[in-house]
Amino acid sequence: MPETLGAKLRQHKINYLDGVGNGSIQDETFFYEISGRKKKTPQVLPNRTQQVAGTKIIYQLLKNPQLCDKPYRTIAQQAQVALGAVGPVIKELHKKNLLADDVDGTRRVAHATALRQLWEAAYLGRLRPKLQLERCELSSPWHTDNLPLLIKEQNLEDQVVVGGEMAASFYCEHSHVRTAVLHLAESTALKQMLQLRLIPCTDGPITIVNQFSLNDAFEQRSAEGLLLADPRLVRCELLYDERLQDVKYTNLASQIEQEYLLGTEQLYEG
Repeated sequence: MPETLGAKLRQHKINYLDGVGNGSIQDETFFYEISGRKKKTPQVLPNRTQQVAGTKIIYQLLKNPQLCDKPYRTIAQQAQVALGAVGPVIKELHKKNLLADDVDGTRRVAHATALRQLWEAAYLGRLRPKLQLERCELSSPWHTDNLPLLIKEQNLEDQVVVGGEMAASFYCEHSHVRTAVLHLAESTALKQMLQLRLIPCTDGPITIVNQFSLNDAFEQRSAEGLLLADPRLVRCELLYDERLQDVKYTNLASQIEQEYLLGTEQLYEG
């Protein structure tokens, strides 16, 4: 209650009490008067797991759950983040019951699926928008489905990581590919775009994103020998791309989750 209002109530001898303890109550046997107390605004702690560094750290824990028991310096090097960012993230994951300590002190992932779902929210909301470099299209007469051939012709199989709908077509035999995401190192992205005959286009079907990790590719290549983005990334890209807002693509994202993610996560939780 504002002090000006409290003063008026006291002047007119009207009993009152507010939420922080200010008040004036008087009767024949009881007298209470306190003023000047201010409402305390609780400090909102930063949600480290939803920030960029936290997103990168969690991704590495998903790729290699044993990493969570390694020294913080090792985790920081693998995630390519500052050493000071690791401790707060690990502590938050403990508080969220996503990491746990065994009786021998070994740190482990307690709920791998929940950890991935936390990462998906952070990646889609915080990290993915920061990674996009360019929207492109292939110069005539090339089309999106010519990308695998162009990547091989330019000997870029070890440098370009294919993601998005095109990668999903390799994972789930999805046909009629309209879009693709290419994960490129920021330092060489322009050169590789030129090699692949890509030209900027505001609503182009090919999205170029900056690689945020050195291990963002899946362990197995496509039949053509191309690097495919990790299924976790591909699933998120299907959900992120506004051009793919269709039940068919939501089902495709669910299929990737069922066939490539849940089984492994259950093994770790077991």
